[in-house]
Amino acid sequence: MISMRLRHLCPLTLRLLTVLFLLGGLSACAVKTNSRGGYTYGVDTAALFGTEIGQFALQSGGEGTLRREGTKFSVKLSGNQRVIPLNNVDAARIARSEYVGARTVVVIETQRRNCDYRYTVLAIEGSDVLSWDLGNCRDRPAVLVQDDRSAMTFDFPKGSNIERFVYTQDGRMRRGDVKTVAGLNPRAKPFADESLYPPGYLDALRQHGVFPPPAASAAPAGKGGKSGKPARPAKPAKPASPGTPDAPARQTPADTQTAGRVVPPPPQRVPGSDAPASTASATPRTGGASRVPAKLDLPDEEITSTRLDLRD
Repeated sequence: MISMRLRHLCPLTLRLLTVLFLLGGLSACAVKTNSRGGYTYGVDTAALFGTEIGQFALQSGGEGTLRREGTKFSVKLSGNQRVIPLNNVDAARIARSEYVGARTVVVIETQRRNCDYRYTVLAIEGSDVLSWDLGNCRDRPAVLVQDDRSAMTFDFPKGSNIERFVYTQDGRMRRGDVKTVAGLNPRAKPFADESLYPPGYLDALRQHGVFPPPAASAAPAGKGGKSGKPARPAKPAKPASPGTPDAPARQTPADTQTAGRVVPPPPQRVPGSDAPASTASATPRTGGASRVPAKLDLPDEEITSTRLDLRD
């Protein structure tokens, strides 16, 4: 009786083991491009023996995984089993992931020999991947996204100026030097945090619902529109003389200055959410939210991308 049961269980066990081996084999498959533009198929040893460092969501509904196998780093895209190698890297982590246009833009922070901060930017749409290499090896960039997700800025300190890279939804990366960027101090140490936000960014969103805060974004104005001179305080009204009706004191509106009314920038949205950030201010704010200034001047110099066409 027992032998009959064993005979019936053995085929079932073998089938289950076969299915498990097939599933494991499929998950460990890898498709890479060679130097001639062709494809090489093989076993993804990083999936079998490597370590997952981090993951990010793709607009297609799948996910990407940053892995390490020994001294080798790579990114694997689920669904199409494509692998993107990260060459000559000593350490790597996923710093940011955002949707810009139709692509998923992933910012991978890497450490290399004699270079503490170097960034690989991947713009992924299906199996079409664009890649750039950015960084000055000394500073983390301040990375912000336009609220309509049409552009993404990478700002690096460069002396007293800012070196700005702008990725746009048409898959192009531009570079230029700008003198000032609202809310950014090129002398600040650190220039940005581990999530690549400038100092005070999240606090400004929580307290004011906008970055930079209104006080920081308002430029000082003096008499005759000249900047750098404080506005002259209003003179107190003279007391009314006896026998005459009380004269109302002249008041300066709280929301005005000598150069005109200060209009705070539109409210900001909390990173990673489509809902506006809750604000502690009692003053209601209206208008579209913006993570960076509404007017974004595009630099003239275009940075050529490395195109990783992973399609069949």
